[in-house]
Amino acid sequence: MKKSLIATGAASLALAAMPVLGAFATVTDTVQLTIASSCSVGGAGGSSSSTGKTITEPAAVNEHLYQYDADGTKGGTLKVTCNNASGWQVKAVGSGEGSPITAMKPSGSGTAIATGTATSGATSNWAFKIAGTTGVTVPTTYASYAAVPATETTVATGAAAVNEGTIYTGYQVWVSATQQADTYTGKVTYTIVPGNS
Repeated sequence: MKKSLIATGAASLALAAMPVLGAFATVTDTVQLTIASSCSVGGAGGSSSSTGKTITEPAAVNEHLYQYDADGTKGGTLKVTCNNASGWQVKAVGSGEGSPITAMKPSGSGTAIATGTATSGATSNWAFKIAGTTGVTVPTTYASYAAVPATETTVATGAAAVNEGTIYTGYQVWVSATQQADTYTGKVTYTIVPGNS
């Protein structure tokens, strides 16, 4: 059984000139998981190594896939430029098709994968996490894998103007033994706004 996990996002995001405090910009990460058809007897095998933005696994079921590195080689990278003296915020929200917007949706007849932090058990889950370079503050909740929020939630802040501050986004997926073969897609939209309140 082969699975692929793909995370794509804008390589850079710039807010070079912001004449009004209401200005904002968005970037959307798309996470796609393909589970190939497979049947087996006995236990599941395989590894969970990853080397880039595509993860391929030989195991059929009970697999924990992840994409995250604090250097952007596995997950997504956002570059924040903001000239607002009082700082900025990055807000995140699930933006998948249909309802709920936080789920990974199947392209066929599979069952959607809900957001959550499970890494074992009978229920498949997917989650995200955030990291940043110097000058970027990430709330404890999102410094570790967390459920994708259904409403815009602040996941990173900066206390001052910044030129290409770096934020890394990472994703994990737990695939249960009974998750149907299909291609699953989940999305998270990040919005950068001025102000640090």
